[in-house]
Amino acid sequence: MDDVELQSDCSRCVGLCCIALSFSRADGFGHDKAAGEPCYHLDSQFRCSIHERREDLGYDGCEAFECLGAGQRATAMFATQNWRRDSGIRRQMHARFSLLTRLQEVRQALMTAQTLGLPQEVEAERLVYLARISELADGHDENIESRAVAVLAETRNYIRSLASI
Repeated sequence: MDDVELQSDCSRCVGLCCIALSFSRADGFGHDKAAGEPCYHLDSQFRCSIHERREDLGYDGCEAFECLGAGQRATAMFATQNWRRDSGIRRQMHARFSLLTRLQEVRQALMTAQTLGLPQEVEAERLVYLARISELADGHDENIESRAVAVLAETRNYIRSLASI
């Protein structure tokens, strides 16, 4: 497995980080914004109208943010639904983006753990957790929330246990 699973592709996303997430001027964004509210620099095609000038305009936080591919995954899951007109579907898409971002962050941690030279049994366990997280992040199961929350909790405990090795 390589890092392709962790690469974001903004061209295949509908600006979910610019809508679903909150941000503040204090965290390196040019203005404060509540979660669910579109950034006022997002154009009608859900693209950033200041993308090339973000740093100059005080949006270092935008440049630093990485969804690890969660945006294009959530967009693809809702592509056939009328999310532009249905606020309920938009909320579901935003929640899925948030969940997929957490899955991708844990996936990245598990992939990074490969470099630790883990004992064989611990490495085997890492691969099991990685497969479970990958299945959830790459799948198109619309009802993954409860399973994902449980798998994330188990996997985070496993990752914490690596500190004692």
